[in-house]
Amino acid sequence: MNLWTDFLQNLDVATVLLAGSLTLLLLNLFLLRRYRNRKADSEMVKSLQRDLRALTSAAVGMGERVLKVERHQRQLAERQEHMDIFEPANQPYENAIRMVQQGAKAEDLIKNCGLSTSEAELISIMHRLDKAS
Repeated sequence: MNLWTDFLQNLDVATVLLAGSLTLLLLNLFLLRRYRNRKADSEMVKSLQRDLRALTSAAVGMGERVLKVERHQRQLAERQEHMDIFEPANQPYENAIRMVQQGAKAEDLIKNCGLSTSEAELISIMHRLDKAS
């Protein structure tokens, strides 16, 4: 204990103040570093929250679009089911189907039924496939 008291008595006031100042400075640096780390963590959390909100919003929007497309697809399927193939507007198709079943080619369908090239080819292909199977 005498050694400690001798040491303290030999220290002058300036040395004690310098040691205390250095201690406070180191403590402040430590606390500042902790504050910056927490602030950086807080900013990262805020950034992640913004990203999550944006992704959630995008997912909701995409879900709504999918539902809209599914509704539209269902309406088209219902219209297709209720479409009467024997309506007068479909008369050229009936004639074209009969002609293909009798061996007519796509060119004959275009001339006689007034179909476009793609319609005539489609009917020819579909009903040839029906015959083949």
